This record gives sequence, structure tokens and C-alpha cells, in this order.
Amino acid sequence: MEFNHLVSPSLKELFIKEITDSILSGKMAIGERLPNERELAKKMGVSRAVINGGMAELARWGFVKIVPRKGAFVANYKLRGKIETLEVLLKYSGGHFDPPTLDSIYEVRLCVERHITELAAKRRTEQDIISLRNQIEILSGLEDLEALSVATHEFYHLLSIASGNIIYPLNIEAYKVIYIPLMIAVYKRVPKQERIARFIKLADLIEQKDAAQALDCITEIIVSGRQVLSAHYKPGENF
Repeated sequence: MEFNHLVSPSLKELFIKEITDSILSGKMAIGERLPNERELAKKMGVSRAVINGGMAELARWGFVKIVPRKGAFVANYKLRGKIETLEVLLKYSGGHFDPPTLDSIYEVRLCVERHITELAAKRRTEQDIISLRNQIEILSGLEDLEALSVATHEFYHLLSIASGNIIYPLNIEAYKVIYIPLMIAVYKRVPKQERIARFIKLADLIEQKDAAQALDCITEIIVSGRQVLSAHYKPGENF
């Protein structure tokens, strides 16, 4: 029997979690000034180095804005956050999306993945088609939901490589934190073979360089996933 390696969080990680939890729960409001590093270190029983490192990370993620000679303030993370901000939000919500966030994600997916697909249908190489089909084979042999979701993300990543645009693969890789929990939610409610059949059809259309039909196919894949999730939740519930 195998056991997971246990790793205890560092003091900096605990500090970051304490602050982000306070912000996301509403205990600390946007615009509110945080105590200075000396005060925080004393209240939390840690060194100022821990506070300083944690604050720098919080600022990088968009949760805190540090104003020279004035202090640190709770930032509007929904407007100024990074992809790491969304990762923290997902962890805070147990990997679930609230409806407005989910709708926003699918709007972005439609824009980005439709363009990726259009470019892939025009620019793909023979090696791109081989890579896509090999990934579909990998998907076919998986049953674990997380492994399926990781492999599905890789399919989209390979699709972005086939687009010939050097930025899109970076974009899709950065969104991995979104794709994995999203795909898990979909695979819980859609038979794996149904999804794979659509991926096979998409790969066929890209191989044929049929951009118009490929666009319809990727749109169907994305929209159907959103519809499946909508059908299983009541308004206001997290996905």
C-alpha cells in the first residue's frame, strides 16, 4: 500500500492563507489598510521576514496593494488579480466555481479556443495530427477523473500548439488551474466516450483542414459542457 508524502506548510504559507481567508470571507474589506509588518509579526507570533515575504506574494497575486510610505491595503483582486488569484479562489471554495465566474470562463474559452481551432485547421502539421490522435488514445485508456481531466487539458494544449501561435500554448498552460476542476465537474456528468467521440471528430476536421466545421465542433464541445453543468445545479449554487 502506498501513502502520500506529508508536507507541513511553511509559516509564510500559513500567513498567506490567514490573510486570503480574511479577505475572501469579507472580514477584511477592499481598500482596508492592513496593520504594519511589525504589528502583524507581533500578533501572529512570527518574524517580520515571514510577513514581508508573505506580503510580497499577496501583492503579486493581486490581493494586496503596497503603497510606499503609506502601507499595505486590500486590493480589488477581482479586477487586479492574476491567474494565481483564481487558483486561490478555487482552493478557498473547495474547487468550485460560482455561476458568474463559470460564465466568464466559458465566454473566454469560446473566444480563445475557437480562434485556436481555426488556426490549427489552417496551419496544422502532420506531427500535430499524430500528437492529437495519440493524446486521444491516452484519454481512451483512462478512468480516473483527475487523470482524465489532466489528459484533456493536454489535448487542448496540443491543439494550441497546432495553431502555430506561440502565445496560445502559454495561455492554455496558464489556465491549467481552471481546466482541471472544470473538466472533473464535466466528466462526473458526461460519459467519457461521448467526449472522446467529439475529440476524434475535431481531430478529423483539423486534419482535413475544414476550418468552418472545426469551429462548429469546438463550439459544440464547449457549449455542451456548459449546458451539462447548468442542468445539474440550481441558480446560485457553486459548480
